[in-house]
Amino acid sequence: MRLAGIFSDHMILQREKEVRVFGDAEDGHRIRVEIDGLTSDALAKDGRFVVRLPKHPAGGPYIMTVTEETAGTPSENSKIVLQDICFGEVWIDNGQSNIEFEIQNARGGREELETADLPMVRYFKCIKTPVIDDDVIEQEKWQQWKPLTGGQFRDMSGVAYFFAKKLHAALGVPVGIVDCYQGGTSISCWLSEERLSRYPEGRVYQEDFAAAIQGQSEEDYDRLLLEYNAMVEKHLRLSAEAKEKNPDISPEELSAVAGDYPWPPPQGLRSAFRPGGLYHTMLERIAPFAARGILYYQGEEDSPKASGYAVLLSELIREFRDLFEDEALPVTILQLPMFIGRNCEDMRDWAYLREAQEQAVLGARDTILVPLIDCGEYDNVHPLDKKTPGERTAQEVLDSVYGNHKDGGRSMRVREVQWKRSEVEIHFANTYGSIRIGENELFDLRKEKGGKEAAHVYGFEVHQVGREDWVVPRVVLEQEAVRLQTDQPIDGIRYGFFNYGKVNLYNAEGLPLCPFRRMKY
Repeated sequence: MRLAGIFSDHMILQREKEVRVFGDAEDGHRIRVEIDGLTSDALAKDGRFVVRLPKHPAGGPYIMTVTEETAGTPSENSKIVLQDICFGEVWIDNGQSNIEFEIQNARGGREELETADLPMVRYFKCIKTPVIDDDVIEQEKWQQWKPLTGGQFRDMSGVAYFFAKKLHAALGVPVGIVDCYQGGTSISCWLSEERLSRYPEGRVYQEDFAAAIQGQSEEDYDRLLLEYNAMVEKHLRLSAEAKEKNPDISPEELSAVAGDYPWPPPQGLRSAFRPGGLYHTMLERIAPFAARGILYYQGEEDSPKASGYAVLLSELIREFRDLFEDEALPVTILQLPMFIGRNCEDMRDWAYLREAQEQAVLGARDTILVPLIDCGEYDNVHPLDKKTPGERTAQEVLDSVYGNHKDGGRSMRVREVQWKRSEVEIHFANTYGSIRIGENELFDLRKEKGGKEAAHVYGFEVHQVGREDWVVPRVVLEQEAVRLQTDQPIDGIRYGFFNYGKVNLYNAEGLPLCPFRRMKY
C-alpha cells in the first residue's frame, strides 16, 4: 500500500465536505482510514484505492491511521500513521509563473519570512515534473505539508501566501494551500489530450506540437535541451555578474550585457510544455483531493492565441470539477495584469486574453474573476507585488464563496450602457456606494481639484462613427456612473483595453473597475 504523495503529517483536510484518501494497493486489499472517530474503507481495484470519509467540521490536530487488510487481517507493514492533521479550508493554486513566483522573491517577502508565525496555515508543493518515473515516485515518499512558521516556507507561492494569510485571519480556521504549477506553461499543458481534441482551438496546440517534434528522437531532444540549458545558465551568470557590479543597472543595460532570457525551451515528448503533459504528471497526482476551490493564474503564454482561449478556459473549469469530483467547485480566475516589453508595440493581445478570461467566467457558474488591471510592471512579466493579487483574490473569495461581506467585496463591472449620440453614460455594478479615483503603481497620479469633471480619470477610449481610430473622451465622473463625451457620435467604448497603460477607477471597497469594451451595434 502507498498513499498518494499529498498525504503526509501536518496536512489540512477540507472541512464540511467528503474527504477522499487515495493511493496504490494490490487488487482486493481493503484499505481502512480512521480519524477523530470517523472510519471508512474501500477495496483496491486496478491497483488503486479511494476511501471516502464523511464530512467533518474545522478542528484538530488529529491522528489519521490508514490500514491495509488482506482476507480480513492486517497485512505485514500495512499501517500508516499521520500526525498533526487538521480540518479547515483547502485551496489548490494552478497556472504558470506568476502564481509560481515564490514568496522569498516577492516584494515584502523577506519580512514575511522573518515575522510570520502561522502554524494553522500550511502548504503542500507538488513536484514539478514532465514525466513520472522511479525518481519521482521516490521523491513523493518524502513530500510534506509545511506550516508557515520559522521562515520555512520560502518556496511557497507568493500570491497564495498572501491569499491564505488573509483568508485565515478572516475565517479563523486552518487553511491549506496546494501549490500545483509550472512556469511558462500554456493552458494546453493542463488540459487532457482528449479534452483538447474536442475543439479546433485545442487541436491547433496538438498540431503545432506534432509539427515541432516531427522526426525528433529522444537523443535529439536531449541534445536540444542541453544546448538550451547552457544558454539559460550563461544568461543567468552574466545577469548576476552585471547586477553585482551595478545593483542599479537598468533593464536596457542588463539586456545589452546578458541578452534576453532564452525562450521558449525546445519541445519534445518529455517536455513539461507539451499539450496534456502536466495534466497527467501533476494534476492527476493530486486528484481527487477534496478542496474548497481552485485559484487559476495563467494566460501570459497564450496571448498569441487569445481568440481561442475562452473555449479552452471554459473546458478547463469543467475539467477541474470532474477531476476533483465537485460539480459546484468554485474556480477563481486571476485576470492578467498590465505588461508590455521594452521597445514593443502594444498589440493589445493581453487585452484580448483578459477579455477571453472574462467571457469564460461569465459563461460558467460558481466562477470568480479577479481583475489585476491596475497591477503590473513595465518590461517585467513577473511583477514583484504579489500582495495585491493575493489579498484581492482573498477579498473576492470571502465575499463570493463564504458570504463574508465584512472582509470581502467584488470588483466593479459594467451594469448598463446608455448611448446618447455623442455621449455615453455607463452604470456599474458593485460600486458599494461610490466610484473613486485611486492610485496604483502604473503611474504617479496627478493631484487635481475642483468639480465633478475628472480630467485625471485614465483608461477610457471611444470609437466615433465613421472613424477607424479610438480617441480619449472627456470624462465626467458621477456618484455611481461615468459619462464619456466627444464632439462626434459614439458607437464604441472601452476601458483598460491595452497591454499596458493608465487606469485608476475603483469602487468604495478599493477594488478596480474591470477592463471592458462595448460596441453600440
